Amino acid sequence: MGGNAFASGQDPLPTPRMPKDVYLLVKERCYSILREMYDVVDSPIEGPGKEDFGDLDILLFGPKPGLPQDNEAGIKQVAQALGAVRVIYIRDSSSNLAIPWPSDVDHPPTAKESAEGEEQSESRIPAVAPHVQVDVRICDDLKKLQWQLFKHAHGDIWNILGSTIRPFGLTADEGALWLRVPEIENLNRKRAKIFLTSDPEEVMDFIGLPTSGYWDGPFDTLNDLYEYAAQCRMFSAPPPVEGSDTSGTSNEGNASSAGPPKRKLKANDRRRMNYRPIFRTWIEEFVPECSKQGRFRELSLTREEVTQQAMDKFAVKEEFEQRRQEFLLEKDRDAIWKNVIKVQVPEADLSNTKSITYRGCLLKALKKIILEGNEMHGVVPGNSIKDENGFFIPEAVKTFIHENKNEIGYKAYGMHHEAYLLSKEAKAKDTLQAGES
Repeated sequence: MGGNAFASGQDPLPTPRMPKDVYLLVKERCYSILREMYDVVDSPIEGPGKEDFGDLDILLFGPKPGLPQDNEAGIKQVAQALGAVRVIYIRDSSSNLAIPWPSDVDHPPTAKESAEGEEQSESRIPAVAPHVQVDVRICDDLKKLQWQLFKHAHGDIWNILGSTIRPFGLTADEGALWLRVPEIENLNRKRAKIFLTSDPEEVMDFIGLPTSGYWDGPFDTLNDLYEYAAQCRMFSAPPPVEGSDTSGTSNEGNASSAGPPKRKLKANDRRRMNYRPIFRTWIEEFVPECSKQGRFRELSLTREEVTQQAMDKFAVKEEFEQRRQEFLLEKDRDAIWKNVIKVQVPEADLSNTKSITYRGCLLKALKKIILEGNEMHGVVPGNSIKDENGFFIPEAVKTFIHENKNEIGYKAYGMHHEAYLLSKEAKAKDTLQAGES
């Protein structure tokens, strides 16, 4: 298939997969040009045993004097230097460049050429010449470049590692390693994340992977990559469950086992299996084989233990607990409003406008007094309706409402009516002044 960024649209360009020798040649030529422009030119370590490549990934940092500091302008200059015929600029990510296939190297047949085969004649419109897709990202920070090299090294290894550490409350994304707050993650993924580190060495140390071997170059074989990934201290291949499909990896909420049945895979992992063959082979072959052989069966770690270890190692305990507490208090306030306050106030008589207005005033006042600590109505519950952790005590809230709702309702409705009369008077005055002018 090759890189597919230019495969669609009104004027598609063929970018067939590059044999390894062509890939290395293109990489060398691009590097030679770009090293005249940037201090750092690098690419993630390739996956094991690859004989062809869909595209070439290049990371850049440190423009030489005289080159633009702006990312978009930098991409334009890079495209010009590499002779790109088309560019898809993507902010804060890798931009796609289509450069001509090396003229001194044969190319695999394009899809059009394959379809036409030997029947192609001189009278036909010539097929579009093949191109190479080069994905270029200019990093504004050397640490960001190093993280990209780390995260995208060895092809799909982080699909494997990501699915292994996820059940333990860890997430590695395009910027860093994060610890998730369990009470928040299903409702607000972004808010649930606590930053741990963007240092690759610290990540490998924490998840139990040796640094030796990771940066040396591609693994010789796919099995070598799997054996390396299996050293992660959060990986296990438990005995197969009788009567189940034993291929799989750990699911969310089951951090005591990194190899439950395939049906327990998260939706993202199931989709990933469809287009990531290395990940699919890990799930369907390597993990079940380890389980069959009795390897990696013991795993004493739990999510709670990993969370505590992360808080200690990266000094985020205070932030983690504060984020969790704030969220739980907000959730508690929402529950008190929906399940207690609104329930304790009788429904209004829909045929009586005053009844509808009175109920609205009472609810609004109770919300301000109970949830916001407002004292404007002269009735203050104090801390008697909350426990020592700041959470509402439902029965105490009910009692407060029962004992004070008539007084609060009377005052709230009175204030509303007074405001209405003042507003009416002001409008009448404005109308009179407008008539006189």
